[in-house]
Amino acid sequence: MDRPPTKRSLLSLQYYSLPDEVGGAWGLTHEVNKRLVQRGWDVHLITCKPSDQLPDEEVIDGVHFHRVRALHSKSVFRLWLEIKKRVNRILKLSSIDLVHIHNPLVGYLALKNSRLKRIPKVYHFHSSWFDEEKINRSAQRPGSIFSGLWFSLKLAWILRIIRRMEKACFKASKSILFLSEYSRNHFLKSYRMKKHRLRVIPGGVDVETFHPLDAEKNLEALRRDLGLPQDRPILLTVRRLEARMGLENLILATGQIVERNPDLDFMVVIGGKGSLKESLQSLIEQHDLENRVRLAGLIPRDMLPAYYQAADVFVLPTVAIEGFGLATVEALASGLPALGTPVGGTVEILKSIDEILLFPGTTPEALSLRIEKFLNNPKPFEALKSRCREHAVSLYSWERVVDLIEEEFGMAQGK
Repeated sequence: MDRPPTKRSLLSLQYYSLPDEVGGAWGLTHEVNKRLVQRGWDVHLITCKPSDQLPDEEVIDGVHFHRVRALHSKSVFRLWLEIKKRVNRILKLSSIDLVHIHNPLVGYLALKNSRLKRIPKVYHFHSSWFDEEKINRSAQRPGSIFSGLWFSLKLAWILRIIRRMEKACFKASKSILFLSEYSRNHFLKSYRMKKHRLRVIPGGVDVETFHPLDAEKNLEALRRDLGLPQDRPILLTVRRLEARMGLENLILATGQIVERNPDLDFMVVIGGKGSLKESLQSLIEQHDLENRVRLAGLIPRDMLPAYYQAADVFVLPTVAIEGFGLATVEALASGLPALGTPVGGTVEILKSIDEILLFPGTTPEALSLRIEKFLNNPKPFEALKSRCREHAVSLYSWERVVDLIEEEFGMAQGK
């Protein structure tokens, strides 16, 4: 793609971003931004601090981070004031040619600044905030009747506000980018905005960082360095420990496999952090699976490629709204077969490789039967390793993805 001679300025809006916080959408935001910098863009990111230990202003990989304090980010009014200050400060430094919205809350509040009104905007639809909030908050519903009624009324009010914020961002944008056909179709069931450009551009993977274990390296030594067992198959998943991720089902599926096959030795490693950590650990202990399931905590980003290389298979047990699955394509780029539930964008990623990689459903029973099939006869899955790698390289390299995003930016700007 030819690069224009003049430098262009981008305002990127996200609630969190890598490397401040780890997550699929936050990782995508930073991976795209840093590559835009390499292509000549001046990128300013407004984001929130997960920890006040981080500086207010910082340049990372060429991206100018403008952070809102953690305390201020918990109040919508205060967050609006802080975002307004940062937008005005950025505009003093340079003009803004395009606004790239990744998060509806930060995007909605930023759009309240009239100085952004005439600037073209592109919305990146990572997932439905409405759906995410509904699932996560519903998982916290109290048991008593009166508390449950108040909870339902409060949730309905919150969801209504969220819907309005999302819709305002969608309406203001020249183009809306989706990570999968599933996400676009799901969006169209709730919003009728066919006058906008609704384009599917998948997430990406750094195929140089995520790759199969080099031939000269020793798998046993790698597992030893990571503190992983060397004498049994390892099933890896990397997820936020939240309700829609299906991790409870994966643990229950493990219990079912052990009950049917007590001598079938393997280990499930769950990497990630989130609100369900204690309940997941309790579930592991309740089913006496401490020797079969390990909560590894948040795996540092620089250690993640090694975990993929050390595993035998990746598992994505999502139960709802999987817009894409960056961890899935990272696993594939690492030459690691990925087993995924038939939810959302996972179907689009895995079906074109081999349907054997798709679980027949999302229940613990569906997961246990396919995992058991792998454990009893891994050869058909191992035979797919090179195809997994080739699929990731050909369709999901960041260079290809950012080419498509830049193309859409140009259209939004009328170029």
